[in-house]
Amino acid sequence: MKAYLVSLGCPKNLTDTEVLMGKLAAAGYEITTNPAQADMIIVNTCAFLKTARDEAIKTIKEMARWKKKGKCKQLLIAGCLPKYLNSSFVIRHSSLGIDGAIDSIGLFNYCTPRIKATPPWYAYVKIAEGCNNYCSYCLIPSIRGKLRFRKTADIINEVKGLAKRGVKEIIFIAQDTTAYPKLAPLLSKTAKIPGIKWIRIMYAHPAHLTDNVIKVMAKEKKIVPYLDLPIQHASDKILGLMNRRYTRRDLEILILKIRRLIPKIALRTTVIAGFPGESEADFGELLDFIRWARFERLGCFAYQREKGSPASKMRGQVPESVKIKRVNELMRAQARVTRELNNKMIGRNLEVLIERASRGGFSGRSYMDAPDIDGSVSVNSKKYLSPGELVRVRVATARTYDLIGFVT
Repeated sequence: MKAYLVSLGCPKNLTDTEVLMGKLAAAGYEITTNPAQADMIIVNTCAFLKTARDEAIKTIKEMARWKKKGKCKQLLIAGCLPKYLNSSFVIRHSSLGIDGAIDSIGLFNYCTPRIKATPPWYAYVKIAEGCNNYCSYCLIPSIRGKLRFRKTADIINEVKGLAKRGVKEIIFIAQDTTAYPKLAPLLSKTAKIPGIKWIRIMYAHPAHLTDNVIKVMAKEKKIVPYLDLPIQHASDKILGLMNRRYTRRDLEILILKIRRLIPKIALRTTVIAGFPGESEADFGELLDFIRWARFERLGCFAYQREKGSPASKMRGQVPESVKIKRVNELMRAQARVTRELNNKMIGRNLEVLIERASRGGFSGRSYMDAPDIDGSVSVNSKKYLSPGELVRVRVATARTYDLIGFVT
């Protein structure tokens, strides 16, 4: 029996897919990369936004075709979508060819069977599940449940196992990574594991980032000077409506502290444009803050009205055309910042993790780049560079989001 899996959404979903594959393999299934050969197909879905739900439905329809033209006899769905739409989803969408739903994986431990879906040199490690923040625009708490933590010893055992398998970069993830109460000691212990070269932190809620975590990041050389810090907005009024529990001044103090203690830090953030009640003045505050903070990496999204969220019922819903205009203006401003920062990298040396090799050259990531969401470094080398190899690169040219260099 063969099984084929599709993983949609964020890295947190991907770790669940890896566990699903591990459990299937332990049950005797062969994992295939060809849906035409699969007896069972599982689509692990995301339901965070309507666009994600639309992508899930489209993917389910595509996979259902293999029940007609392939070997597939069972099409199952997992992840957030069945939780979002409750158990009636399968019945109401039986026309799609869905045969059933799998409960969300939730928390697992280092003994849980798992087949890595990422390249050999990096791995995502989920340290918690669920969320207690209840941001007014977000449905995650109702889908994923309340915040639960893995034990530190369990996480360390998982990382040790990954290191023995050749993993060089550990990327800690959760719905709210900095809500993990023992994050600072977890980082310190991870840094002592032989074989691990880079440690990266994603999804750090600004309200929960402690001085201890910042100090450990500054002290431990293996923790890359990179932090994913989603601020979402900078207007006190909008932050209050979002239920983010911090102010613009709080963000200013935090960012200045981070940059003082970790001078080489690359800060990534995400912001939402067009939130209900966002006036031109509120948007102007956000734009001004982006120019001041000079984030190395930034993603901007237009607010999406999610039925069932408190924000969906708020007055002052912003027209779609205005949202798009504001997103474009923010990204233009950020592009100027990123271009200036990248130009300052010319002539500097960077450690680069090679990920792709071709006749035309090589490509990899620096400490400033997380997989799939950030930029890349194109590398010229006279000798062959193997994927997974760490090399020293001198930056020669800078583009808006990418760098070009040569091996020193």
